[in-house]
Amino acid sequence: MEKGLPMETAALIAAILLQMVAAFQVALAYGAPWGEHAYGGRAKTVDGVLPPAYRAMSAVAVPILLLASWVVLAKAELVATGQGWIDVGVWVVFAYLVFNTLGNLASSSRIERYLMGSVTMVSAIATLVVALGS
Repeated sequence: MEKGLPMETAALIAAILLQMVAAFQVALAYGAPWGEHAYGGRAKTVDGVLPPAYRAMSAVAVPILLLASWVVLAKAELVATGQGWIDVGVWVVFAYLVFNTLGNLASSSRIERYLMGSVTMVSAIATLVVALGS
């Protein structure tokens, strides 16, 4: 696939979705009452708020998701990079999203299964388009 509009569009879609998931994780880390819709619905919540260990995992997820967003944008040459590992990094992001999608689809939470599963699936497909783009 040639670099250009389809690759750039796919990169923007993936990056925006990854950033939205990062925002969701920020909200969970700060105590938003959406804990039943994360971590497979297995975390014991109090009024929907995740326990401290899960909130910490959400906080750790944020920079990982933002880095993944940057890697996809860098691969599409939409942000500056001098990093030679971007070609490998975009495949790592793709694999992460595939495994994350499988986890979301296996969740006991309908919202995680259908909404987050769809978000990560679309992100994975868009990332694949970017990874194949050069």
